[in-house]
Amino acid sequence: MTTAFPSSLYACPCSDLSSAPTPSSKRASIQPNTLELSGDQAFNPHSPRANYALYPLSDLLYCEECDEIRCPRCWTEEILYWYCPNCLFDVPSSTVKGDGNRCSRSCYNCPSCTTPLQITQVSHRDEGLLKPTDAAGGDETYVLQCQYCDWSSLEIDVRFSKPTKITEQLAKQRKARVSGKEDTAPSDKKVTAPDDVFASLVSFYKDQLDESGDSRNPYSNSPYNSPANLARIMSLYGGLSYNALKKTREKPQPMREALGAPEGLFSFGTDRSDTEIISRMQTSGWDATPTAEQQLSAPVNHDIRFADELWPSATQLRTRRAKRCKNCRHIIARQEPKVGNMRYKIRLLAMNYIPRLSIRPLHPTMPLTNPAFNLKPEMPQHELLQPHKAQQYVLTIRNALFETVKISLATPATTPGKVASRVTILCPSFTVGPAGDVWDEALSASAEPNSDGGRKAAMASLTGSSESSDRQPEAGKIWERTRNSTSVIVEVVPGALQQPPSIVRKTDKELADEELEEDDDVLEVPVYVRTEWEMEVKPGESVQAKKDANAMPGEKVGKELGYWVVLAVGRIAG
Repeated sequence: MTTAFPSSLYACPCSDLSSAPTPSSKRASIQPNTLELSGDQAFNPHSPRANYALYPLSDLLYCEECDEIRCPRCWTEEILYWYCPNCLFDVPSSTVKGDGNRCSRSCYNCPSCTTPLQITQVSHRDEGLLKPTDAAGGDETYVLQCQYCDWSSLEIDVRFSKPTKITEQLAKQRKARVSGKEDTAPSDKKVTAPDDVFASLVSFYKDQLDESGDSRNPYSNSPYNSPANLARIMSLYGGLSYNALKKTREKPQPMREALGAPEGLFSFGTDRSDTEIISRMQTSGWDATPTAEQQLSAPVNHDIRFADELWPSATQLRTRRAKRCKNCRHIIARQEPKVGNMRYKIRLLAMNYIPRLSIRPLHPTMPLTNPAFNLKPEMPQHELLQPHKAQQYVLTIRNALFETVKISLATPATTPGKVASRVTILCPSFTVGPAGDVWDEALSASAEPNSDGGRKAAMASLTGSSESSDRQPEAGKIWERTRNSTSVIVEVVPGALQQPPSIVRKTDKELADEELEEDDDVLEVPVYVRTEWEMEVKPGESVQAKKDANAMPGEKVGKELGYWVVLAVGRIAG
């Protein structure tokens, strides 16, 4: 599932791939300093549904009303307005409902390469006008031309008398060509409209039903006309039985079929145009026919058989959408109302509300690569993890809030999946400092006396050794702490891909369960993160939105948030 190592993906609470207790439920079962998870409560990153539940942190939003992470399945989109991406004019919704989602101005796309077409002026002068003064008085025409593939409307013999109202001129020329084809068609080959043929056929069958059916009976629509009702009435009041009465009735005459065009008969005959189309396709080849995308680009191109007969299509309209939380209907993302402005008026990114987790090897043997800075198309090579060999990683938690956050980490003793690996977090509970200005850390560092700090840094850079290389990880101790980040050590023992041989013969089901599927060799560690912090209620802030009606402005309200993070460490060697 993951190709870049190491990396971290975040799970939205809407996914039910785990049954871990949330901070709001089962509060008494959660210890204040430790959080333990059993095997059935762990998030399974190897589940097929995990591909639709894990997202990068940059793709998630946050709802301040619900205090929860929101993924694309947790929000609804509503259309703010329609606009044309070519001319950047907004279109009212009423116009879109009536005229469709196409620009009604002079915005058209090339039928060959879908590039916006430009209106180009073409001089049309008479050869008899030899004088310069007379030549300047020639008529000017305009065409639509593509600046990329050099397609122009001259290929379909379309010219415009003025550079404005291109849509009206195209519609007139298109209508004139269609009506011209109908007028030039032979009278004996003239095809009747399908609606007229169907109306004649319906009228003919109605007449046949009137002649041979029970329509002469004025009570044909009566409920007593059914055979069951008539039999019951005849048995009650005596007289002839219904079966005897049925024998005396006349046998209905069979209906005949339509015999001519006035009665709705339509016979298919070979047309000369079909033969010409087939012969042209045989001579021109497959490249001369339009693709499915070109035929579906506009309604006028649906019945086009050759690429040189394609008409330009009007530019499709685009929409600006706002995102709302499904639970509280709170707006979590909304752009500026101006069409040309790409800034967001409201955008509650999850990276600004929840701590960010990142993992790296404690003693890397290969240089770490960032996928965003790959200069070559091939994927970078990653070192494979050796089975049953303990490795240590540095897990860094960075705080984005302006309050001190208490972090509690929990992970299963063995990772879920077919390849079980052991994971141990040496320090599962700690605090992370608040985020602030970048200059705060620089000023605080400069205020401390550090006479030989530069000398130690220079010696470390020259010798390649530092004090951190001599340190040994210890249980319950933090590895590194900065202004708004804290690092702890995680020990990982990868499992073996192949199961050890067994004396007991295994069944076919057990052998099938041991077969590895795609990405089963990827070591992914699910970590449950629980954060706790206190936020001060501002005077102008709504108390109802903070889920505490008793809180007054100026008081601090406790906040809790729990979510799953999947840390992709690497691939296990076979």
